[in-house]
Amino acid sequence: MAEPGADGMLAGVRVLDLSRVIAGPYCSTLMADLGADVVKVERPGPGDDLRAWKGQGMSAVYAAINRNKRCIAVDLQTPDGARLVFELARRADVVVENFLPGVAERLGLGYGAVSAANPSVVYVSVTGFGQDGPYAKRAGYNTIAQGMSGIMGLTGLPGQPPTRVGGSVADVAGALFAFGATNAALVHRKTTGRGQHLDVNLLASMLAFLPDPAAHFFESGKRPQRVGNRNLHLTPAEAFRTQDGFLQVVIMNPDQYARFCGVLGSEPLATDPRFATNDDRLLHHEEMKALVEGALASATTKEWVERFEAAQVAAGPIYEFDEVFDDPQVRHLGLVADVEQPGYGPTRMLAFPVRASRTPAAIRRPAPLLGEHTVEVLAELGVERAEIDRLGAAGVIATADAGGGGA
Repeated sequence: MAEPGADGMLAGVRVLDLSRVIAGPYCSTLMADLGADVVKVERPGPGDDLRAWKGQGMSAVYAAINRNKRCIAVDLQTPDGARLVFELARRADVVVENFLPGVAERLGLGYGAVSAANPSVVYVSVTGFGQDGPYAKRAGYNTIAQGMSGIMGLTGLPGQPPTRVGGSVADVAGALFAFGATNAALVHRKTTGRGQHLDVNLLASMLAFLPDPAAHFFESGKRPQRVGNRNLHLTPAEAFRTQDGFLQVVIMNPDQYARFCGVLGSEPLATDPRFATNDDRLLHHEEMKALVEGALASATTKEWVERFEAAQVAAGPIYEFDEVFDDPQVRHLGLVADVEQPGYGPTRMLAFPVRASRTPAAIRRPAPLLGEHTVEVLAELGVERAEIDRLGAAGVIATADAGGGGA
């Protein structure tokens, strides 16, 4: 059980988020969920591109990917704006940015300038292809990284074109590797006092999601074929049709296969030499699948899952996305949070996925309105109110009450 009033794991860590869209912001949101104080910098006027998805300065996607943050609206293209943000970077433990290589340097906010003033800073750059190399200046997005990583080449039905994996998986991969490496760098800093520059990119992160296909390819030297919902090296380990839907089963060893056959009540699957071993079943996959689906057609997915569970055979339903959130285990784990989001209204979003016994993650505040905390954060920097007013009149900054995107 969580300790009453416990701070998050990252309480006291100050994060300056100069990133937008998904990969960088999701990294800093995960840190914010764990208690870090994250200040997000956005452009006056439009702000982060995700805000415009609903056209009202706030969207469900922006809210989910930027909760627990404070927001200031500052024009980095102005000397005054860049100076203010540099002062925030000078005080930050972590800086996250996803400009194209060279842009942060041009703004005076690159790692060299920031680390000279703040040697302990952990500076995280998230790009499509990395800080150097032949593709460094290319824009990189989820589907581009998916295509170039090979995951689309692995995905799809036999004889059909490569298929995009659902969701922004390359952006999330980048966010997760940035999140993990940032926290490792903070541990390193605690023992050495030294910060460092982390070069995170979508291509490398997406490829790192494929350690087993890469290992199989390096071993065989053969291009993997698209096989739909099958496992190339193991069977039964795929989606099977039932009376009312689909079921996923994974069999890893002979004992599990024997129990699988027992649940199905199929004598041919249990005794036919064509199905005796995993290698045999791979050679006679279509015949095996026909027998399995013939047996499964006699009952519903729910009924089969219960039978397999009783026999300790790994199986689960294949949900359409709208069915996921009614699952009893998803509900039990508290994987969905209800948030009252200013500028949008009541919304649901995914909660932090890891449960901690002492310092649990929490959604302490909704996503910020554009410029909602400009005055508050600048006051913390020691900027006088008269100067804040001057900067606002000059268009260098914006607040939620002055065209910054408030409701």
